[in-house]
Amino acid sequence: MSRYTYYHVLYVGMINIMMFVPSLLIRDRFNGAVSGMLVAMVIGSILSLGTMACFERFPGLGFPEICDRYTPRWFTQANILFAALCLWLPAGIIVIYAYSETVRMFFYPDINPYLNLFLMATAAIWACTRSTRTVQFIHEIMVILSSPLLILFIMKAIFNKNINWDAIRYVAGYVNKPPSFETVAAATFLFSGYLSLLIFNRLYPVGFKFRFRWIVPLFGILFLLITFFVPIGFHGTVGVENYVYLWSMTADSMVTEYGFINRVLFVFLLLFTGLSLLFVMNTWHTTIMLLRYAINGAIKVEEDPVPWLNVWLGLGIGFLAFLFMRYVNLEKSQVLSEAWLVLRFFLEIYFLFLMIYFVRKQKKEQVQL
Repeated sequence: MSRYTYYHVLYVGMINIMMFVPSLLIRDRFNGAVSGMLVAMVIGSILSLGTMACFERFPGLGFPEICDRYTPRWFTQANILFAALCLWLPAGIIVIYAYSETVRMFFYPDINPYLNLFLMATAAIWACTRSTRTVQFIHEIMVILSSPLLILFIMKAIFNKNINWDAIRYVAGYVNKPPSFETVAAATFLFSGYLSLLIFNRLYPVGFKFRFRWIVPLFGILFLLITFFVPIGFHGTVGVENYVYLWSMTADSMVTEYGFINRVLFVFLLLFTGLSLLFVMNTWHTTIMLLRYAINGAIKVEEDPVPWLNVWLGLGIGFLAFLFMRYVNLEKSQVLSEAWLVLRFFLEIYFLFLMIYFVRKQKKEQVQL
């Protein structure tokens, strides 16, 4: 069962490309990005492993149920509404906007951007309104289908004969520069897949334990290094900052001799279309489940047929995505993405301390019994 959490960690590590994390790190490559990544590796590992250990003590319960058990109802509602509307909802909107624009730009630039967003949002809304167990199964299938090719392309990039290791070593030499807070906050995003436990912990049975939990920091560290250093190796220490679609251009710098596909870019974009929709499905599903708990209380992990409330909430979220496209361009989206990354960092720390408090309350209950 623990593999489901590791799937979340894996795809979040890969989808960070669409959250403007590489651009933010590249911007500070001479001003503390390397040292910031080292700090983020430590903080991200502590946050992920600590939160996982806390949720392990509450099998079958999501964050709303745990919070309800030990705090007043108003406090629970305030927490889950803030998490839904400030953490999960904007994450999905930012990614679906950014990726719909990326795909449109490279595949069919003349298409109406709203039509492209409509196609992607329709698929995401249908998926996110399913039951939690169904979403988990969809998630597993997509990760298993996408990961082998993506890992193949990443390995091809690392061992590419055109990569300039001198440029990578040159930037790595700036490790003595102190990092900015924004760099550290953004870099910790690659460890954030464990946050899915806020809802998906409901699926884990009594007696469940996370095995091989060292995989979480390992994934985060590997993807952080690849995300930052590979584009520098392809485009140089100076030229790397000239690209808006950084990783798309990095993928277009590679060719493959396998089968009838020559340019890696086309397969890369298709795979990341699936991963971006997977990310949006999970973030919007979590939003719906949190909002439903704030309205109605307890929720089952298996629901057939799908409640109409899920559908109406999904349609409302989709409408917000269109409003986002209407009033935001790519530059504003990047600014909002950076602000969201900082807010997420504070919320992760807050949730960890809150979960530690719940664990202590549980231990006191057990002692009294």
